[in-house]
Amino acid sequence: MDELNELRKRNFNDGENVTNKEEAQQQKKNNENENKDLKIIIISSILGFLFGFILEKSKVYEPKFIRQQMIFNKFLMMKMFFSALATSSLSIFILNLIAKERYNKVFESYRTMLKSKSILIVCAGGLILGLGMTIGGSCPGMVFVQLGAGVNYSYLTLVGGLMAGLFHGLLNSYLTGSSKPDAITSKTLFELIKVNAIIVRILFIVLLAAGVALMEIFVPWKKDYSFRDNTRPFFSVTSEVWQPIIGGCCLGSLQFFSLLLLSKSLGSSSSFTTAVSLIFPFKILEKFPYLKKFRFGLNNYLSLLFVLSVFGGSMASSFLGGVFNKAQSVHPYNAVLGGFLLVFGARLAGGCNTGHGISGTSHLFIGSIVAMMSMFASGILLGFFVLTNDFFD
Repeated sequence: MDELNELRKRNFNDGENVTNKEEAQQQKKNNENENKDLKIIIISSILGFLFGFILEKSKVYEPKFIRQQMIFNKFLMMKMFFSALATSSLSIFILNLIAKERYNKVFESYRTMLKSKSILIVCAGGLILGLGMTIGGSCPGMVFVQLGAGVNYSYLTLVGGLMAGLFHGLLNSYLTGSSKPDAITSKTLFELIKVNAIIVRILFIVLLAAGVALMEIFVPWKKDYSFRDNTRPFFSVTSEVWQPIIGGCCLGSLQFFSLLLLSKSLGSSSSFTTAVSLIFPFKILEKFPYLKKFRFGLNNYLSLLFVLSVFGGSMASSFLGGVFNKAQSVHPYNAVLGGFLLVFGARLAGGCNTGHGISGTSHLFIGSIVAMMSMFASGILLGFFVLTNDFFD
C-alpha cells in the first residue's frame, strides 16, 4: 500500500513538473515575442524619425518645390527622388547578396499585393495621385513632414487625405471588382525583358546616377534654393538645408535597414486607412472587410507609429534649422482637394511616392514603375495646363 501511494505521488510530481516546464517554456516564448515586438517598435520609430528629418532637411516637402518641379522650374525634388531611388536600388542589390532569403520574403510579399491589381487600376491611381501632388503641393508621406515643419493648412491636407482613406475603404470592393488583375502588374522588369536581374539592377542604378549628375551639372542646386540664413553649416543637424543628392542618398539608405531589420519596404499611405478604420465599431467593420484588415495587428499600428515619428523628425529638423513655419503654403481649398486626390490615388494604386515610387520601383515591379510614371505624367500635364503665377508662386 505504501509503495502504491509512493508511486501515485511520484506520478503526480512528474506531471506537475511537466506542466511547470511547459508553462516556463510558454512564458519564455511570450517574453521573446514581446522583446521582438518592442525591438520592431523602436526600429520603426527611429526609421520614421529619420525619414521625416531627412525630408525636412532636403526641403522637398515645401509645396512650391513640389509644384515647380512639375513645370521644371525647380529640380530639388527630382534630384532627391532619383538619388533616393538609386540608393534604395543599391540597398536591394546588396541585400540580395548578403541576405537573399530575407529579401525574397519581402519581394514575394510585395508581389502578392500587386497580384490583385490590374495595370488599369494602378495607372488610374497613379494619375489621380499626380493630380493631388500638383494641386496640394504634397505627397501622402510628405503630409506629415509638412505638419511637423509647421506648413500652414497642412492639417487640411491631412483632413482631405483621411476623407480619401475613408472613401476608398468603403468603396474598395467595388473599385477592385471593376477591373480584373493583370499578370504583368506583378512581373518585374528583368522578368519581362528576360535579362539577368543583376545586370538590369546595375544598369538601372547607373542610369539614375547619370540622371542626377546631369541635373546637377545643368541646374546646380543652389540656384534652385534661396537661403534664409547663409551662416548655418553645410551638412549638420542645424543646417537650414541639405544638398538634395545627399538627402536622397540618406533617405534611400533607410530602405536597407527597413528590409534588413523589419523585413518590409518603406511606405506610408496605408496609415490613412488604418487611421480611419479606428473610428468604426467592430460590428460595422464586419461589412467592410478591406477596412477590417487594417484595424488590428502590429504591422497596421506600426504604419501609424511610423508617420507619427515622421512628424516628430520633421519638427525636430525644422526647429534645429530655424525654419519652422516658414515654408510657403497652398490655398486651403487646394490643400483639402489635393490631400483627397493624392491619398485616394495612392490607396487605389496600392502605394504612394515612397511605396511605389521608391520601394516598388527599386524592386523593379512593372506595376510600381507604371504607377510612378503615371504620378509624374498627370502632375506635369496639370502643371503646364494651369501655368500661372498665382498658382505656382
